[in-house]
Amino acid sequence: MIVFGLMSCTFLGYLAASGFYVAALYDRRRELWARGAVYFGWTAQTVYLFRPIVILGVISTMSLYDWMAWFVWVVTGTFLVIQHRRQYAQVGSFLIPIVFLLWVGSQGLNHPAGTQRPSILVGWLGLYIAVATASYVVFLLAAIFGIMYMEKERELKKKQIRLFYYQLPPLEDMDLIASRLIMVGVPLFAVALYFGAQTVKLVWGSYWAWTAKETWSFITWLVYLVYLGLRWILGWRGHRSAIYAMLAFIVVMFNFIGVNLLFPGPRGY
Repeated sequence: MIVFGLMSCTFLGYLAASGFYVAALYDRRRELWARGAVYFGWTAQTVYLFRPIVILGVISTMSLYDWMAWFVWVVTGTFLVIQHRRQYAQVGSFLIPIVFLLWVGSQGLNHPAGTQRPSILVGWLGLYIAVATASYVVFLLAAIFGIMYMEKERELKKKQIRLFYYQLPPLEDMDLIASRLIMVGVPLFAVALYFGAQTVKLVWGSYWAWTAKETWSFITWLVYLVYLGLRWILGWRGHRSAIYAMLAFIVVMFNFIGVNLLFPGPRGY
């Protein structure tokens, strides 16, 4: 009953926050309601995730269901910090609805019957999970700024500009922020690949076994490395850079979700 209540509060909080943040693009007075709702949902999810740790002393991050739950929690928590320090509340209008959809989508996955021992959080696998998750958060934020850039640019090209055009940061700022996020994400994900290779060495006896997860993780890293090359060497900026950041995150999502669904088991995860 407690678990169901916490999940319901998480659902309602993120749902309400999604609606209020979108409304805040047209009426800033809705921003306060949006903040309250997202804090409510995130707090409920925090209690849901940490309750078994406190009561049972165990934690599970090995299944896709668990990983997505933690990913949503980290993304939302990161946004709360960004919103507080940088006053980028407009990011929530694009990010929180995606977070809500990810959380709802994760509920359709099979919930593991039991929990894993805390030992999964130590060693190379724990480091890989933590760093890879942080990388995905950075790449998602870069994609969000790409979406915001495209929306503001589209409004600029129209004869009648809607109110939310003035709520978004300048185009140059969003382009720069997206590129800097990817500049952080590329080396961060390279570190995750290293930790993953160390994990594979322990399991399969070699640093690279060409598992589905390894291969697609490497492809994901190359996709973002190409982004940096296009930006630094060919001078990609603005429109093309924003589109690339958006499309690149599709690769991240396939690596994050698709690989684990299509290739279940140790060779997929």
